[in-house]
Amino acid sequence: MGMPGAWMKEPGPKLVNSPRLWPRPGNSPLLVWVLLLLLCTSCTSPKLEEELRKENQALKAEITALKEKVAQLEAGQQQLAGQLAKLTAPPELSQPPGASPGVTEPLSVGQLLKDRDRLMGTRVIVQGEPGPVMMHRKSLLLKSPQGLVEVFFGNLPDKKQMHRLTSQNLTRPLTVTGTVQPPSGQDPATVRVIAEAVEF
Repeated sequence: MGMPGAWMKEPGPKLVNSPRLWPRPGNSPLLVWVLLLLLCTSCTSPKLEEELRKENQALKAEITALKEKVAQLEAGQQQLAGQLAKLTAPPELSQPPGASPGVTEPLSVGQLLKDRDRLMGTRVIVQGEPGPVMMHRKSLLLKSPQGLVEVFFGNLPDKKQMHRLTSQNLTRPLTVTGTVQPPSGQDPATVRVIAEAVEF
């Protein structure tokens, strides 16, 4: 007889507990949250890209509109500058038909009186003997056998020269450069010259 228990089968292979592939509920919540965040990010990123693309297009449209407004403002400023330049430009003297644009050679008082209708409104140089000085009117008279010419010197840029004209005794001939105008009606002169310069 064999030993007691020899009739029993040899023990088979033991079952070994293998590690679970998935964590038990409640054991690893961090991994679950990471997976959920990744899923949410993959789902929402196309929407965010679309929104960013739309905002970019809107910004580009606003920039284009602003550039157009700036261009319109610059064009308006140029037009205003041109109109202002026209307004501030000195007015051109009106000349009667057939009038001379100007005389560069000095004229005598007699020549000016003779051609006063043709020279009206033009710029001339006239030489003559000085007559009375009317200080209150800032004018003087050039005399000749043919008549008198009034010279208004109130617009002279050189104020010292104006003082000399009114304070000195004028004995030498004067050379006056100015524009021929009709007389005021109360003067003995038949021609008036608005002086730009007076030499004596």
